[in-house]
Amino acid sequence: MIEAPEDLRKNLRIPDDHMKVCRDAGVPTEGNAAGNTKDFLDLTGEMKPPAALPAGFTPRGIVALTFSIVSAFLGVAIIAW
Repeated sequence: MIEAPEDLRKNLRIPDDHMKVCRDAGVPTEGNAAGNTKDFLDLTGEMKPPAALPAGFTPRGIVALTFSIVSAFLGVAIIAW
């Protein structure tokens, strides 16, 4: 939470290249999270977060973990040899 937003606006300057990146990406730079400057409580059109990750291990993750463990044991065996 920002305690004194008006004081922050007096001293803070957002670089022009940051604003350009937002404009190029279509991200609003004014208003609330949805870019609404008339009704700050209306969040219609706000950006949504990405979908949740799948629960548990995926087959791809299990394969990666297995190869990591095998590589670790081979590395320890070679060093110990």
